[in-house]
Amino acid sequence: MNLPEKNITIQQKLDYLYALDGKGIKPGLKRILEFLDRIGNPQKQLTTIHVAGTNGKGSTCAILASVLSASGLKVGLYTSPHLVHFNERIRINGKKISDTEIVEFLDRYQPIIEEVDSTFFETTTALAFEYFNKNKVDIAILETGLGGRYDATNVVNPLLSVITSIGKDHEEFLGNTLAKIAMEKAGIIKSGTPVISAKQRPQLRRILENEAQRNRCHFVYAPDWCQIKVRRQYSDRQLVTIESDHFHFDELKFPFLGDHQLINLKTVMAVLNNLQSLQINPAAVEKGIAATRWHGRLELLSRNPLVYYDVGHNLHGIRQVAQTLEKTFPEKKFKLLIALGYHKKIGSLGKILSKIIAEVVVSEIPGARSIPAITLAAIMKRDLPAVTISVEPDLRLSLQRIMKSLGAKDRLLILGSHYFAPAIYDFFKINV
Repeated sequence: MNLPEKNITIQQKLDYLYALDGKGIKPGLKRILEFLDRIGNPQKQLTTIHVAGTNGKGSTCAILASVLSASGLKVGLYTSPHLVHFNERIRINGKKISDTEIVEFLDRYQPIIEEVDSTFFETTTALAFEYFNKNKVDIAILETGLGGRYDATNVVNPLLSVITSIGKDHEEFLGNTLAKIAMEKAGIIKSGTPVISAKQRPQLRRILENEAQRNRCHFVYAPDWCQIKVRRQYSDRQLVTIESDHFHFDELKFPFLGDHQLINLKTVMAVLNNLQSLQINPAAVEKGIAATRWHGRLELLSRNPLVYYDVGHNLHGIRQVAQTLEKTFPEKKFKLLIALGYHKKIGSLGKILSKIIAEVVVSEIPGARSIPAITLAAIMKRDLPAVTISVEPDLRLSLQRIMKSLGAKDRLLILGSHYFAPAIYDFFKINV
């Protein structure tokens, strides 16, 4: 079957864009600044909130964007990576950028991309800035791609700088200690711009606070600004009580699971408490939080049998998933389907998952470099000697077999990177 011309065009352009990824990660802001200068510096026309951190960035950005959109604002949201479609990275009030906009941008600026030697993420960031400026968004929420100091998004002068939970990841680029990683994340702090921090280890909080003080910034530690209590938990949401300076809710629907998501919610509430100039009303906060949709974060794919999917891709994130499921389903264990990217540190993976896992199927990510299934299985077996661990490199076959094996009362956790997502959503017929 021949693809429509439009699809061929967008795929060709995306192939060109993805090929820029072959240049790797190049620290420094020189290329993005030159690129933006040559297209009119659209970022200078934007009001922004800039978000860095190790885990929780995407969820925090999504909740915040949903609330601001419910408040009647035109909200740009720039996140990465995408799950299924590139267009997910750039949205306005939840609507993804069109294929046409992507094609026109790449057609228009391909000479500049090549002259400045722009990377994939730098080019995508420039696309987001121009798209948001062209559409006159009231505010743009920007998630860093990697680190902070040398991230391509770190060319804005934001209304607020936000730093979510910091843990170890991308150590080859950010440093091999939490302190070094925290300093890289703190690189988004700008002179005089208020800084909102999620809950951190005491050492990391001090680093962020010192950097804020050095830059003469008001430092806001989110746990000091907001108290949240869980009233009831369900398989796909929590009902929570929120107490903060400007907002009080007795029973608010929060469509995420886990204490780590409550940390993200506290961060959002601290941001909202420090955005009083936007006159956000409580009804919009309640509506926006309840309406938030963010795929791949302990997402419920099936109720009968119970199937969750999480894009946890580092030990910090996977530990949060395990703790959440242990707390939500005490005394009940899950079957696990897992595939991970080749560069991930996984030495203690089995130990982290040991309390919630009854059986494991190890697979590989279609079309991406994975830890070989047989290697990952052997590593997990060291900490899970009594657990049956099988290997099936073909993900679709893995899914078919494990779903057939599930009884109505069984539970399945699918765990893997963002590159896992297209196959998962295709199998479960979910539109992202």
